[in-house]
Amino acid sequence: MIPVHDSPALAAVRDALVAADRVVITTHLRPDGDAIGTEIAVARALQALGKTVLVLNTDKVPRNLDWLAEEQPAGLMAVYESGDLAQAQAVAEADALLVVDANAAHRLGAVGDVFRKSGRPVLLIDHHPDPETWFDAPCVRTDTASAAEIAYELIAGIDPALVDRAVATALYVGIMTDTGSFRYSATTPRTHAIVADILERGDVAPEPIHISIFDGRSREGLALLSASLATITTHYEGRLATMFVTQDMLRQSGAFFDETEGLINYGLSLDGVLAAVIFLELSSGVKLSFRSKGDCPINQWASRFGGGGHANASGAFVKDGQLSRTIKDVVDSAPMHIVAPGATEDDDDDGGLSEADLALLAQFKGSID
Repeated sequence: MIPVHDSPALAAVRDALVAADRVVITTHLRPDGDAIGTEIAVARALQALGKTVLVLNTDKVPRNLDWLAEEQPAGLMAVYESGDLAQAQAVAEADALLVVDANAAHRLGAVGDVFRKSGRPVLLIDHHPDPETWFDAPCVRTDTASAAEIAYELIAGIDPALVDRAVATALYVGIMTDTGSFRYSATTPRTHAIVADILERGDVAPEPIHISIFDGRSREGLALLSASLATITTHYEGRLATMFVTQDMLRQSGAFFDETEGLINYGLSLDGVLAAVIFLELSSGVKLSFRSKGDCPINQWASRFGGGGHANASGAFVKDGQLSRTIKDVVDSAPMHIVAPGATEDDDDDGGLSEADLALLAQFKGSID
């Protein structure tokens, strides 16, 4: 067992959960491996302590994590349904409500509104900066690579024996996916120490987990990958790469939306690229994902479009945004954010959409309501 990195904020969350008999847990829209893994790890640990726990999310589990959800006890996880009396009762009777891996109400969807209006204490464990102020007991650690790392500290601080196979598997999923299989810059020696401990305690084999999450791409997903690779464009002497996925591309490929996950890494992998942005067209707007390498912070760039996140991984959503206009706005605002010496907001330097870019975008014009 490695020593727990405790703090007053973490202790406050831990004490509230230990004192609670009934807990409801939620996370952000379109939950990823860190969100689902953290929820399940905390939920299973609390169940082992004899508590009644419900994981209640606005969106369903992504397909590549279905196997993890299916391993959980019946009734542990649910997708929110307005008017569901059992879900409403669970929130109303909860001694504590817990939000993980998200720190703003709008990122939680409908469940966020339910939590805020419940009158019950709302706890937070998260690794993103600048949480909203409505949480009763927030624990935010921006020096961790994932929310699952904080969950490990939380659970081990109660009793290291709670890290059994089920908890260890969920924690590993959370940490492994949010560190990009341990290659992102937020990965620290402590990250590896925690992973070593949970693998040993849970007797967990990494390979089957990695295969289940990353090696199940469908033929339709490969068709989408091919189409998206054709959209990659570099700007500012190759320092920035952009790519996009339209609703027509999804329809023509037959792929699911969650198969867009990870596509941005292909743009970021190009030689000389410091930052990459992928633009995902939705019927309600454009979802943006920003990624960067090393000392190239892009969270302030994302914040210009109503988003935020980590220095090297951030996101935003432009409501009712038009795809080509959004791409141009993001590319035009890039120079001051991609560590481009001498670049200014007025520097064209290959930044805008070329005629070829516009022609390619026109091939996929259209949307699905």
